[in-house]
Amino acid sequence: MRAALKCSRKKNRRRKQKRNDRNIVQSRQIVSVPRKFRRIKSTNSIGRTSVSPHKKECLRRFLPSDLRYLLETPDSPFLLKDIQKNNKPTNGLVSIPTKFSIIDTPEESYDTLRKIIYALLIEDIDRLTLDYANCESTELSTQVLLDIILKDYVHFKKICRNNYRIKKDIFPQFGGININNKELKEMMWSVGSPATLGIAKREYDNVVEYPLRIHSIEKNTSEQKRMNQKELDTTELIDYVISCLGKMNKKLTPQKRDDLCTVIGEILINAEEHSTTNKRFSIGFFRDYDDNNNHCGLFRLVILNFGRTIYEKFKSDDCPNKDIVKKMLDLSNKYTKKLLFLKGEFEEENLWTLYALQEGVTSVSTDNYKRGNGSIRFIESFFNIKGNTKQDNISKMTLLSGNTKIIFDGRYNIVEKNKNNETFRVMAFNNNGDIECKPDSKCVCKTNNYFPGTMLSVKLLLNEDDIQEIK
Repeated sequence: MRAALKCSRKKNRRRKQKRNDRNIVQSRQIVSVPRKFRRIKSTNSIGRTSVSPHKKECLRRFLPSDLRYLLETPDSPFLLKDIQKNNKPTNGLVSIPTKFSIIDTPEESYDTLRKIIYALLIEDIDRLTLDYANCESTELSTQVLLDIILKDYVHFKKICRNNYRIKKDIFPQFGGININNKELKEMMWSVGSPATLGIAKREYDNVVEYPLRIHSIEKNTSEQKRMNQKELDTTELIDYVISCLGKMNKKLTPQKRDDLCTVIGEILINAEEHSTTNKRFSIGFFRDYDDNNNHCGLFRLVILNFGRTIYEKFKSDDCPNKDIVKKMLDLSNKYTKKLLFLKGEFEEENLWTLYALQEGVTSVSTDNYKRGNGSIRFIESFFNIKGNTKQDNISKMTLLSGNTKIIFDGRYNIVEKNKNNETFRVMAFNNNGDIECKPDSKCVCKTNNYFPGTMLSVKLLLNEDDIQEIK
């Protein structure tokens, strides 16, 4: 009996030893990972870059409202997840194109802005350099869009640094080089990135600047305070227009000044009402020069907001002006029956955006609406300021909203219509002056790049002439 028990114990010891030997061999084949590394979630590699956990946390928690809206709106050309997926490493250098304009050269310009965002927020670099060596002109609307992004980025970096209290920035520094073109240099150092970001500013005798104004609408602000702020902003903008005209030896009549105050006031209010981020932006730049011994001036003004587009505002179920929406739907049915819609070129969104500019059209409830529609009057007023109705290759007003671009260049004028004994003005962009006829595709069209809000960009060529007063 004892001998049997002794034999059984030996067998058990041998089995146990074999199991231990197998475990030792297997353990030697496994690399032990320290616990502190195992806690870190894996990152998605993009080319030669990856987003660190700290960066991801900052992007999730600390993005300012405007930058977040641009980066997270599904149709935005700056949707961060698409930028992260499609862009290649810049190695810290982005070249600004010859003509930097989301209006005139949108594909190249939007792509440049995407590269800048990628380098700042995704790529693992210490510094981003913007090279202007090849840049000959920058559209003010494009420059202000870049500067809004950079301004929010600077604020974002500061928040990240204060929260993590780390010595080294996890997001890169940035700067510009080779700003050699004379006209570009004057704009950049007056109202461009160096001036807007508080780096440096220069004064020029031939320049009248209207630096970037950002009006934020606080949630608890009373209607009276908002109106007071609008009056201040309007007066400031009118004074800027008068200063620019003074350079050309022109001035507004008192009546014209009052009319322009009303029109600009309505445009500013419209920008507030359509803003999702509760902000509106405005900026201006004027430069006078001699062209073949003719004294000329180039006046530029941009007003914009981020939020629902004009079409989205009318198309949404919560649009309070149901009467206007019904008219728009009826108009769409007429275009559909006439086969006037063409996918990718002219669609319902473009038609509704155009219709929204006409006199008496608004998305605000008619019960509370006490203003006239300012858009068509704004167009009329600024072309009156131009001093003549002749078309040139420079003067134009451009509206961007969503996938719609509308260009006012003097090719078509505002016409008066009479219907049911009621007189109203129409800007239809066709020879018939009829909104039920398809507009000129050179003036009203669908764009490939969605602008996440509404932007109005004015560029006027002013000539010094014998007319002292604009009546």
